[in-house]
Amino acid sequence: MNNLFFSYEAKSENEDQISKAIESLGNSTKLHTSCWYVNSKASAEEALKVIARFLTEEDTLVISDTTNNTSAWFNIEEKREIRVKQNWRL
Repeated sequence: MNNLFFSYEAKSENEDQISKAIESLGNSTKLHTSCWYVNSKASAEEALKVIARFLTEEDTLVISDTTNNTSAWFNIEEKREIRVKQNWRL
């Protein structure tokens, strides 16, 4: 099982669908408005595929798999993506 942390900013009207998709991935706990912890069989990449269908170009999402030291994201500004990759050594 993987320990996944989700952080997102939903500017579209899909926040309820995003939350339901996150909850569907396993034993979930909402930590605050747009941050969740989920104990899941899914990897960060697999979780992103489940949620991506509800995301628009206005939304952002970061998933961190603390079990496997991996991450996946959607619609993160390129300079921020580069910075994370450099510091995380992805």
